[in-house]
Amino acid sequence: MVALIIFGIVAVVILFQLYNVLGRKVGFRAEDKPVTVKGDDFGDLSAKADKPPETSRMPNLEMLKTRDANFNELNFLEKARESYEQVVIAFHKGELNTVKDKLSDAVYGVFAKALVDRAAPEETLSFVDQPKADIDHIDFKDEVAQIRVRFLSELVYEKTDAVVESDETAVPATKDKPKVHRTHKRTAEFWTFQKGMKVPNSPWLLTKVEAAKA
Repeated sequence: MVALIIFGIVAVVILFQLYNVLGRKVGFRAEDKPVTVKGDDFGDLSAKADKPPETSRMPNLEMLKTRDANFNELNFLEKARESYEQVVIAFHKGELNTVKDKLSDAVYGVFAKALVDRAAPEETLSFVDQPKADIDHIDFKDEVAQIRVRFLSELVYEKTDAVVESDETAVPATKDKPKVHRTHKRTAEFWTFQKGMKVPNSPWLLTKVEAAKA
């Protein structure tokens, strides 16, 4: 009888020790994964004060605004686009005198020379849509500012066949409908405009035209 009591006490002690051991978390479990704080939740954890300030997207733009208080890039691009359209149409028609005030003497001379031996165009020229324009580069040479603008445009050339009258003996007399031939052309060009800084109200003149990648 005594032996049974002692055996029972030993069994209870052993079970209690097993419970204490098995009841603990042993090893690595899924719920034990460390919590990682993401930068998206609390922003960049690195010191933002050490981040260098963003530089201007267009070098020399602020300098140009400092030297020309009236300069505004949006207004400039709008005027440059208007000049582009007018000069392209005028050159096609052979009417450079209408845009002479927008061209430097050198550019006007080159354009005029190109028109000397050119026959009058038989087709009309127009823009399919408003040309796209963006400032590509700003530079200074002494007291002269230069801005290179990239133009992307689509042109359409239209030529109408001469009207041919039908045989007057035909009943009823009719005229054949003229046929219109259209040719589309996409262009990408750099146009450089120049302005003297000494005279505040001096105009921007076209000084160079060169091909650009579309």
